[in-house]
Amino acid sequence: MPVEKILQDLKDDHNFRSLPHLKHEGKFVYKEGKKLLNLASNDYLALSYDKELKEEFLSTLKDENLFFSSSSSRSLSGNFEIYEELEDYLKADFKDKEILHFNSGYHLNLSCIAALSSLDKTLFLADKFIHASMIDGLRLNRTNFFRYKHNDLDHLEFLIRKHYEKYENIVILSEALFSMDGDFSDLKALVELKKTYPKIKLYIDEAHSVGCFDKKGLGYAKFLGLENEIDFLVFTFGKAIASMGACMICTKKYKDFFINKARAFIYSTALPPINVAFTLFIFKNMTKFQNKRENLYRLSQNFKNKLKEKKYQILGDCYIVSLILGDNKKALEIAQILEKGGFFAPAIKEPTVPKNTARIRFSLHAGLDQNDLNPILELL
Repeated sequence: MPVEKILQDLKDDHNFRSLPHLKHEGKFVYKEGKKLLNLASNDYLALSYDKELKEEFLSTLKDENLFFSSSSSRSLSGNFEIYEELEDYLKADFKDKEILHFNSGYHLNLSCIAALSSLDKTLFLADKFIHASMIDGLRLNRTNFFRYKHNDLDHLEFLIRKHYEKYENIVILSEALFSMDGDFSDLKALVELKKTYPKIKLYIDEAHSVGCFDKKGLGYAKFLGLENEIDFLVFTFGKAIASMGACMICTKKYKDFFINKARAFIYSTALPPINVAFTLFIFKNMTKFQNKRENLYRLSQNFKNKLKEKKYQILGDCYIVSLILGDNKKALEIAQILEKGGFFAPAIKEPTVPKNTARIRFSLHAGLDQNDLNPILELL
């Protein structure tokens, strides 16, 4: 099919994407000169625009970390000390586990899942709503995998029983907090499945929960006391941590395996040391942000309840609140109404979410208060 036809079909289906021209100012963005409250960022703790925090970081920055490029992969000359400082700092809170830093969550999921798929007689069972990076990792090596209905543990166990004898390893892929529906995975139940079926390994992505749970911000699994039951635990740093990069938390055996077999790790120039230093700085200060976590929870619950009072279909267990609208056109119309009212909350459409579940995804953060959100309730 010609490119022109593909693009026209997207436009006809109200599903054509273009990049907005934005200027950022604290919790606001300017779009075409109009000031809008930004409700599309994943900066859940509102750290990215905290000037005092950034000034404190710069005042404590060591000269050896003042590099804006690593100039090499970590396997060659790019393994600056700060990488191992970060890995060692996080490692202290995870019994018998090691940490391996990657350039992004996408790099990590793509290459680690692809690497695991190279192991003999390995099957992946993936929640239907896992992130695209995980799906791409499965597809890269034509992996053996099946997808189970979202958060449907009966369906998952059916697939386990059906295929259990054929494989030596069964890796369950899920997220701790799902990015679009904003609901939690039942980690306790997944751990119980692992205990029942010894061949199972758990691979859990904490992209949207790290920073916002546990007094040290070490994620939902840590908050539940289940971190040592998860075989492959993924943190990403571009959301609540307000930095960039990601890390895999696993045993030393698998850390060594990924260093040797995760192609995005091997063949990417490592992130600049200054970015890694900022990630470490944020984690060292995480206990100071407990009030932000508590405020975010209260704000989110109140906003959700008020939307439900207006009889809207709402998804989300905490600070990711999705207003389900169905078709793309309706979602675009509501996004325009919100934009005219001073809010940047773009429509989320297929393929990011399933067909006919287009929505407005309100990504709340600790820098908001209820007065910021009340006008939305009036507009809707």
